Amino acid sequence: MIKFSFLLLLFTTTFASYSQSVFDAVDTLNYPYHLWNKEVIEAANTAKESAFLTQQEKDIVWLTNLVRFDGALFAKTFLKEYVDKHQVPEAENLKSLNKELRRINQLPLLMVDRNIVNLASEFALESGIKGSVGHQKFSTRVKKSRHARFAENCHYGQDTSALTVLISLLIDEDVASLGHRKNILDPKMLYIGLAIRPHKIHKYVCVIEYGG
Repeated sequence: MIKFSFLLLLFTTTFASYSQSVFDAVDTLNYPYHLWNKEVIEAANTAKESAFLTQQEKDIVWLTNLVRFDGALFAKTFLKEYVDKHQVPEAENLKSLNKELRRINQLPLLMVDRNIVNLASEFALESGIKGSVGHQKFSTRVKKSRHARFAENCHYGQDTSALTVLISLLIDEDVASLGHRKNILDPKMLYIGLAIRPHKIHKYVCVIEYGG
């Protein structure tokens, strides 16, 4: 499990017009955020109108879509700044992530599915109360999802900022199968549902479901 404190750098540039944007606190002086196209930024924000999600949850969807649409640019901006600011060791998983993201281009943008949001919320609440970790009763959620293809990621920790959650799952430290990363970058996934809830042991749990 990767645990970092999330430092924010305020800025006033071309992205300042985006209210509560995932670009609101990035370092545009040292990283090429200007290369992100405005239309792509807007299109990737598929959870924007989802009133049943918190802003943190919406931002995870937003960032997930950005990395799926242009992995190479995500690596040069969000990932590079995060790694530099938090002094993330250049271990094998980080190296493989950078290599893989160079090949990621215009995967389908994930749309929010209310049904699997409910599944994520129920499981996050249950595991949080019990203090459990893992994917208990996953097969039950698969059946209830109504998707031919279904996957699940779980993130535990004190920091549930969108970028921390996504990058931790993408790096997938100490996970030999890179299962979390594969779920995020699976081109056959078309839908997403997620929930962040308090956790008895780890303070917070974020459950993310993917359907295709």
